[in-house]
Amino acid sequence: MGLLDDFSEDEILEEEEEEEKLEEIEEEHKGLLLECDNPQDSVTTGSDIDYRVTVINDTGEDQPLEVKAHLIYSTEEEERIPWQVKLLHKESFSKSDKIITENIELEDGEEEIIPVKVHAPEGANYGEKLEVVIDVTSEKDTLVSDSITLITTARPAVVAVKTQIGQEKNVADYIYSLSQRTSLKVFSILAPKPVRGYVFLEVMSPQELDEAIGNMRKAKGVVEGETELNEIEHFLAPKLAVEGIVEGDIVELSAGPFKGEKARVTQIDESNDEITVELFEATVPIPVTVRGDHVRVLEKEEE
Repeated sequence: MGLLDDFSEDEILEEEEEEEKLEEIEEEHKGLLLECDNPQDSVTTGSDIDYRVTVINDTGEDQPLEVKAHLIYSTEEEERIPWQVKLLHKESFSKSDKIITENIELEDGEEEIIPVKVHAPEGANYGEKLEVVIDVTSEKDTLVSDSITLITTARPAVVAVKTQIGQEKNVADYIYSLSQRTSLKVFSILAPKPVRGYVFLEVMSPQELDEAIGNMRKAKGVVEGETELNEIEHFLAPKLAVEGIVEGDIVELSAGPFKGEKARVTQIDESNDEITVELFEATVPIPVTVRGDHVRVLEKEEE
């Protein structure tokens, strides 16, 4: 037998060993499987969140299954308001010592969606968590099972309060004062000047806020629905005075010793919100650095 023949036999043996290993791995992965795209999420108080848990039967045979769910709270029983959980459209439950059960049947290779709805109650505290533990077990063999935990966290809501035009700051001040002397949980207040007739707030309970300002004539109530952060985030960072100014622009200085002078922009420093200009009337072109809000653009540089 030659060297090439020996090499071929070795290759065949290696391939057979690899196939055996793959078969072993496949055998290890056979069973029941629970999957969820977003097992951890957050929700505002008084709102619902829906989870879609997929049960996959990869046992090699049809299976009658028992699905169970129980709750784990992050706070002690006497310190919290119960959350509501509904499994497979059954009656909702809220007690951590209760286990809710449902029976389903899956053919081999079949999968089924288990809907789980979690309701965060009004009065839930910031950061409070609820874990919903889902177990699925074969009724033929209790060793064939799987488990998944869904974690929901209570978070503040960003809402808008409609106000009388020109009363935005007064309403913001009133709500801040209210939060200092009552149980109303307000984390931040934003009354941007460009937005007239609205104040934005980050609160744990929009319903409680709406009730708290119900008798205030300058406020017209909480706008229904949550405000997306990307709608107001541009108000959170102050706009640079040099924004929109480019090198070559003709400007007029509005403050300082050269007030009223015209100049051309030669450099822009966004980090310090300053620009460098050269005065038109100067005998010798000397660079002068001024604040961005101390100039008025007269003529834009042609592109």
